[in-house]
Amino acid sequence: MQQTYFLGGYTKRVNKGISSVTFDPSKTKFGPVIPVSALNNPTWLTLNENKDTLFAISKADKGGLTVLKKDANGIFITQSECFATDIPGCHISYHEATRTVYVSNYHHGSIDIYRYSEAGELSFIEQVTHSGSSVHKNQQSPHVHMTHFSKDQSQLYVCDLGTDEVYVYDIQNDGSLSEFSVTKFPAGTGPRHITLHPTLDVAYVIGELGNTTSVVRINEDKTLTVINTLPNVDASEVETSAGAAIRITQDGQFLYCSTRFSNLITAFKVDSVGMLSEIQRISTYGEIPRDFILDETEKFLLIPHQDTNMITVLNRDTKSGLLKKAKVTALAPECVNIVLA
Repeated sequence: MQQTYFLGGYTKRVNKGISSVTFDPSKTKFGPVIPVSALNNPTWLTLNENKDTLFAISKADKGGLTVLKKDANGIFITQSECFATDIPGCHISYHEATRTVYVSNYHHGSIDIYRYSEAGELSFIEQVTHSGSSVHKNQQSPHVHMTHFSKDQSQLYVCDLGTDEVYVYDIQNDGSLSEFSVTKFPAGTGPRHITLHPTLDVAYVIGELGNTTSVVRINEDKTLTVINTLPNVDASEVETSAGAAIRITQDGQFLYCSTRFSNLITAFKVDSVGMLSEIQRISTYGEIPRDFILDETEKFLLIPHQDTNMITVLNRDTKSGLLKKAKVTALAPECVNIVLA
């Protein structure tokens, strides 16, 4: 069955905004890349549960959000925009229950909170700003890079690359945040993205600066504890590499991480208690794999490349978790985010 993906990216060279592409796993074949919306630097996208509302990072005189709504013909058209910060964010999470949008703002070191009303209007609510620093040259100040909901959607996990911390916030009934706990990671880790094991009380955090993957226990009291950290690259490559995206399979048996500049995927086997063992490192066959996604069959990894303007594909053995190159690509200029439509 043909799958459709939205592509977000920079618009510094030839890209014009959000586009879409189809992928047919039965034929390992892409369709043409089709423009969706002309936006300035839509570097992160997310959809609501019904997949009829698309939220996008965007920039005008200031940074903010654009919301696109699917019309009766299945076309996404701009519904609302709100620009509230000096610099745009880098990641979006949408909380259905409170109609709240949480934007991770790397440069401000903040979570920028927006409300999406039932009438379809965006409004800026508040900016929750972190403080602190750490040991790496890129850790002079806080750099909030990602938010992720707990499984029951009652809490928000926030990765702060600048302070080597993952915050846990309680989500209030109105979508506002109340700090619950803060977990410190090894100095120089640079927590970038987090993903949760589908059945175990375990999370995994990719460190952009340390080029590591950390195993994190979600305790009974809902605090977090780092219990193990593994390298994603050789020690000689740490200073010249940068961790990017992290994905886990639906069965919780395999975890994959992308690394920029080294341009590789590191594959891990996940055991019965959530611990990791590395099984493979493989090239992504392009430059700067800032994001990637497992397709719906989980037989393929689709990997956009920011600098080589294409999506490459790795075949995935669902039993062993091992990857190998597929002979198919799609043109995707400056793409840094891929989302299942």
